[in-house]
Amino acid sequence: MRQLSSYLWAEIIKEHRHSFHSKMIYFSLLVWPAIMFVTAYYSFAPFRLGPDSPLARFVAPDQLPLFLLTGYLGYIFYWCLVQSAWQMSFERQAGTMEMIFISPVNRLAFLYGRSLSSLVEGVWLFFCFVLLALLFVGGLHPSGLWAPLLAFVILLVSAVIWGGFLSVLFLFSRDASFLYTVLDEPMLIFSGVRLPPMAFPFWAKVISFCFPLTYALQLIRGLLMKGETLLVLAPKIGYLAVVLLVLVSATVLLLKQAEKHMKETGNMVMY
Repeated sequence: MRQLSSYLWAEIIKEHRHSFHSKMIYFSLLVWPAIMFVTAYYSFAPFRLGPDSPLARFVAPDQLPLFLLTGYLGYIFYWCLVQSAWQMSFERQAGTMEMIFISPVNRLAFLYGRSLSSLVEGVWLFFCFVLLALLFVGGLHPSGLWAPLLAFVILLVSAVIWGGFLSVLFLFSRDASFLYTVLDEPMLIFSGVRLPPMAFPFWAKVISFCFPLTYALQLIRGLLMKGETLLVLAPKIGYLAVVLLVLVSATVLLLKQAEKHMKETGNMVMY
């Protein structure tokens, strides 16, 4: 356990030095997501947002800022791991990722440790912005004092598991740019970041529920905006748990298949 924690800490330091070589990057961590949030909010301005508006069937008008804040917070958590996995694919092409197979640390721990380090580096500033924004935004109706903590844990755990799965996909893929295209913009559009999935047509709902972020946002908004109890949220928690279990199983399976493929061919590219 001590060896694993030391390795995870070393991975966080390495990720920090690799990604944050300029102080301006810290500035962009806040400005870019904040601009996205403001742009999304004012994109609704030309439309009728009163109690009788079509959107009010899914989101109360006074909760729209909170709806977008939670949506973009969840998106940033997941998006930074898409970026990290994409970066891993470039490291593999440069021949610097053999450490995943020669490191004494468990491979799964390596992937999840890298995901966690990327998450810490990528979201902390926007997370602080959201906490400050919540002081001025209405519509917050938590289930209890425990609700914000549970919402954070749900977002953190689900994002790390998602990041580990993406890392395997990108690490052994021949064309990581294709995966990036498929997993980035569609997640923003269909996961309920800016619009509730229930407002989508059926075909879009099917795409929406392919992303674990969709389930995570439903839980977070239920805890913070609707004041739903654990009993009410239990089915949604179950759905997310099943999705995460599938992702963990797929991650382990892909790692084993990749190792077998490498032993047989000497090539890290599996598909």
